[in-house]
Amino acid sequence: MTGEELMQMMAALRFEHQWLGDDFVAESIRLGKAENGKEHHYVPQMYLKRWTVGQKVQPVLVDRRKVLPTQRPREVAKKTNFYSLPAPGGTMDAPLRWVEKHLSRIEDECAHRLDQLQRLGSGEVTDDELKRDLSVFLGLQVTRTRAQRTRYLLLIKGPVAAKREFYRLMAPNMTDADFRAMLARTHADPQAEAITLMFSDVRCPVAARLHMRQWAVYRTETPLVTCDDPVVLLAGPPVGREVTLGVGISAVVLYPIGPHQLLVMLRPGLRHRGGYVLDEEETRSINHEMVAAAESMVFERPGDDIAADLEVPARADVVEPSDEQAADFVDPAEALRVMLLGATARSRWAGVPEAPAWPIPRWYGL
Repeated sequence: MTGEELMQMMAALRFEHQWLGDDFVAESIRLGKAENGKEHHYVPQMYLKRWTVGQKVQPVLVDRRKVLPTQRPREVAKKTNFYSLPAPGGTMDAPLRWVEKHLSRIEDECAHRLDQLQRLGSGEVTDDELKRDLSVFLGLQVTRTRAQRTRYLLLIKGPVAAKREFYRLMAPNMTDADFRAMLARTHADPQAEAITLMFSDVRCPVAARLHMRQWAVYRTETPLVTCDDPVVLLAGPPVGREVTLGVGISAVVLYPIGPHQLLVMLRPGLRHRGGYVLDEEETRSINHEMVAAAESMVFERPGDDIAADLEVPARADVVEPSDEQAADFVDPAEALRVMLLGATARSRWAGVPEAPAWPIPRWYGL
C-alpha cells in the first residue's frame, strides 16, 4: 500500500459527526465551566438504569464472585476526577472539566436512541441516522473505560524509541517527520493526552468500524447481564479463545441494551441468520461473555442471580508504569514488548486449556 493509499483509507475511516465537531465541543466547554462534580462515570448512569428494580442495580465482583448490596446507578462505575484531572493543589483542572459535560450531553441524546432500539423489539437495524449516533456513543464507551485509560497511559509513557518502533508496526508509512510532528502535538500531561486519545480513537477509526457493521437486535428468553466494559468484542473462529482483536476485524461486537435485548454487530461479510431470538442456553453463553469481558464488575437486575454462578478465570492485571519505571526502559525492543503486551486487551481465556467455544455459531457462518 502506498502512502497516498494509506491516507485515503484513513480519511475514509475518519467519522464525521456533530458530537465530534468543534462547535459541539465548544458548547461543552462553555457549559463545563459551571461543573463542580468530581465523581465521573465511565459507564453511563442512563444505561445502567435499564437494569434497575426499585431504582437500584445489582453489582457483582467478578473475580471474587461476590454479590454486593444493591446500589443506585450513580453510586457505581465511577472514579473521582476521572475526566477532570485534579491539579497539584487538589482543585479541578478547569480546562478539562468539560469532558464529563460533553459525555453527558451525548448520553442524553443516546438515551432516546437506545429507546428506539428497544421499541424495535428484534430484527435488523436499518435506520442509518440511528446507527451513526450510536456508533459515536458506543465508540466512546469502548475508549472511556478504566482499562482503556491504563492502556493509553502505557503507550504515552513509553520511551520515544519504543514509540517509534510501535508506529513502525502500526503505521508503516509514517515518516520520521510525521512521527516528530505527532510528538510535538502530544500534551505534556499524560493524563490529558489519554483523554485526547479517547476522542481521537472514536473519530478514527472506531466509530467508522462500528457503523459499517451489520446491526441487529436480538431478544432473549432469559435475562441478560451487563458489565463495566459493556461493548464486547468477539474475535470469532478460526482464531482461538485466547485471541483479542480490535473493532475492525472482530467477527462480532455485542452490547446489551436491556435485560432482554442484545445489540449484535457483525463484521461485513457475515450475516444474521436463524432468527432474532436467543434461547436459554444461547443467552447463558452471552452472559458468560459479559462476565469474562468485565474489568472487575458485572451489573444485573436485583433478583436475577446470574453473574455469581458464572465462573471465569482471573484477569491478568496491567499496571500503569510509574514515571521512574518508564524512564528505566533502556532497550527499545524490550520497551516495545512491554508496551504491546500492556496496550492490548487480554482475554481472560488466554492460557485456559478448556475455554468455552465461541457463542452462537450461526453468527460466523458455521
